Amino acid sequence: MAILGRKDIGDRIATGAIKIEPFDKTKIEPASYDCRIGDVLAAGAGRHVWGEGDEFILESNSWASVSSEEFFELPNSICASYGIRSGLARRGVIAFGGPQIDPGYKGKIFVSLYNPTLEPIILQYGQVIMSVIFYELSSEDEHGYTGPYQGQKDFPSQDVEFMMRMRSRNLADVIDNVETLDHSVKNLASNLKILTSDVHEIRQIVNDAKPWLKVIGWILGAAGVAAVGWIVMSLLQSFFGTPPAP
Repeated sequence: MAILGRKDIGDRIATGAIKIEPFDKTKIEPASYDCRIGDVLAAGAGRHVWGEGDEFILESNSWASVSSEEFFELPNSICASYGIRSGLARRGVIAFGGPQIDPGYKGKIFVSLYNPTLEPIILQYGQVIMSVIFYELSSEDEHGYTGPYQGQKDFPSQDVEFMMRMRSRNLADVIDNVETLDHSVKNLASNLKILTSDVHEIRQIVNDAKPWLKVIGWILGAAGVAAVGWIVMSLLQSFFGTPPAP
């Protein structure tokens, strides 16, 4: 398997082996082809409608799916992979997509973007967002890609429904949760302080009562001995009878 270089990509496009629509020869790089942002599907907001000169703001802690403006057609002898441009990656944007584009695939490229940073990321209509790398197989595949996304030009309906339901926690939610946790911790610390004070008071009361507890113990002990003696004498009298008077 070999990576196609600039000349190889140009030759494959010229012969129609690789089809890209719309095609811009200035987007061919030394070993890739740069594709642009087409449609955007934002989490919780649905499809973002825009045109030339428009911008889309990927807010902090927000998700969006984007499609390429270009529609690709690959022969059964070529597969591809893609990744977001380093400019976005260096700003902290995380991209999620499939491991590769199979030979024989026809359709746009779709990738999910997540902004984990505290700063909003501005995307512009037609901005170069992904680089596509082409690989020539050591042998041509007999059938090529025949999966459910063949010919895909738009977001699948299930993706639209999922993204409409998706809600990401924003920074304000995170701050509120932290403040709630801090309040709970402070309440716990206050309760522990009160409990410690109560235990100290109980211990002091017990310490102060120790001398009296000893006296009570002695009294109870003496009373117990007297009671046992009385019981023994009663048993003896019952057994032997009352001794005669002197």
